[in-house]
Amino acid sequence: MSKRIDEARKVCGSLLDELEHSSSNIDSILMKSKRLARLMRDTDAQTWLDLETRGYPKSFDFKSLGNCLKYAVSSGRANMQAATYYTQSLSTLEANAESDGILMNSFKLSTESTTKVNDFLEQRATEALLTTQHNLKLQYKTNYANSKSLLSSMKSAIHSYVTDTYLAIELGDIAQDIFESAREQVDAFIRSNCPKGAEKVLAINERMQDGTAESLSGALTSCRRLLMDVADSVFPAQEEWKDRQGKVRIVGTEQYKNRLLAYLSELSTSKGSFALLESELEHLASRLDVVYEKTCKGVHVDVTIEEARLTVIHTYLFLGELATFGKKS
Repeated sequence: MSKRIDEARKVCGSLLDELEHSSSNIDSILMKSKRLARLMRDTDAQTWLDLETRGYPKSFDFKSLGNCLKYAVSSGRANMQAATYYTQSLSTLEANAESDGILMNSFKLSTESTTKVNDFLEQRATEALLTTQHNLKLQYKTNYANSKSLLSSMKSAIHSYVTDTYLAIELGDIAQDIFESAREQVDAFIRSNCPKGAEKVLAINERMQDGTAESLSGALTSCRRLLMDVADSVFPAQEEWKDRQGKVRIVGTEQYKNRLLAYLSELSTSKGSFALLESELEHLASRLDVVYEKTCKGVHVDVTIEEARLTVIHTYLFLGELATFGKKS
């Protein structure tokens, strides 16, 4: 994944340079942009850029562009209120702009040659001819200005997409650095307090990579077992425990959540920090317990890859906070 993202970053840089400083033709820009979309696994952008390359059908629902609808609208490609849009490909629009420019420039030459023979024409005929040519000149200028403006606007939309993608990559780098730091802290905490928990981490990773519904459910079950291993280490099971409000809580083998709270309660955590961690653990444990209970009953559990990934991340981040507060005490 890192290699793919690094390649996407390079493509972003190259594209921004072409769009901002060079006169590359639109075909080259589109090909590189489509490559960027593939590297980022951005299916909406792949669809949008493919249509910009081939042209749009006469009947098209722009909402099907998903996240890239904003680029089609901002570029002037589509007017959603008027339900109108340009069907030509970007290559065709570029060719039109070049053709209009040639016509406008060649017209200037014909105007100069005409003025040289004005002495040989009747006055009224000359005036009519000049008026016609003046109108044509204005029309050519208008056509060129419109086609050039439309092309520039659509190139600007591609520039916006590339810029947004580059910023997303940069944000991902920051998040990766933060998570890497948390990972190192969690790894050290697990090695010191519950080495057997490392096996659960490996099991979680293997099941997430498998990606089947059964494996994803198994990954969340492993998250629960990992929390139980940590609880066994930091606060072994006993009959009961009084929380900070004096409420008696059961802290047996299965009550891993209460045991983790008991451990946190014994640390020098502030009231506000403890309340925040308690809320996070309640949310995490309730999600894990639902999957575990259904699995124990043999009930099929539908867990999406996105849900599983977020739950695994939450488990890891909670352990990171546990390790942080444990280190401070």
